[in-house]
Amino acid sequence: MDNLYIPLLALGAALCFSSGQICSRLGLNYGTPTGAISFSLFTSTVILLMVLGPLVSWDGALPGGLLLFTGAGVLSPFCTQILLFISANKVGISRASPLRNTTPLFAGVVAVLWLGETVTLAIAAGTLLIIIGATLLGIRDSEANTPYQPIYLLLPVLAAFLGGFSSPMRKLGYSMVDSVPLAICVVQGAAFVALLLYLLVTGKHRELIFRRETVLWFGLSGLLNSVAVSLNMTALEMGSVVLVSPLISTTPLFTVILSTVFLRSFERVTLKVLVGAAAICLGGVVLTAF
Repeated sequence: MDNLYIPLLALGAALCFSSGQICSRLGLNYGTPTGAISFSLFTSTVILLMVLGPLVSWDGALPGGLLLFTGAGVLSPFCTQILLFISANKVGISRASPLRNTTPLFAGVVAVLWLGETVTLAIAAGTLLIIIGATLLGIRDSEANTPYQPIYLLLPVLAAFLGGFSSPMRKLGYSMVDSVPLAICVVQGAAFVALLLYLLVTGKHRELIFRRETVLWFGLSGLLNSVAVSLNMTALEMGSVVLVSPLISTTPLFTVILSTVFLRSFERVTLKVLVGAAAICLGGVVLTAF
């Protein structure tokens, strides 16, 4: 039976991820999406290497495990965030976000087929409720009639698949690497190196805006994300992918709650929002109580 600490760690990670998103949205008043990703990832990488670096142990670490964590870091957060921003521009966030929130579905399928994990009725029901709730919270009615090319809907689906695939990769990596601090540093370092290469190859580094406000808000986002990554990776080391991944996907619920408090008019409390929030809460209860 999964330890009680596992859902608490996963939900704590979701709360920190959502808090980081709020900081990024505040920073976007002064900067660009490229800046949000770059400053946040840079800050979180520096913090994690400074804090966890001295705790790293290479004892028993196999090259295969390090390679898995490296690949997982490139897939998520790097590839998933880039794909989500591109898809949001192509089809609108109201279409991209719900498709991106199907990550637990892909994670569960891969975990069952690759790792041999077991999906109980409670896990399946809870995962479905969380996906439905996150989808409802991600829909923006104002974009409902925005024209788009259907082919671009594959971008958020790809982001969801890569995000879902990265979790089993990390879980399998723990069978070859005993040190959680080492795993976290490798994942974060790989994501940051991939980002640097992306900025240089695409010329996106020219979009970086160095202002006090951008450094403050995106840096704070990175700090919160560093905590979220640590909690998420610890939860994955302790528990199963089919439990941790859906709980991490409760992030939209915390985002809506924090938005109403800190961003005021960002999110209106409609029936759709209430139903979505209720579905996520019920899904979380089903996952953790049964």
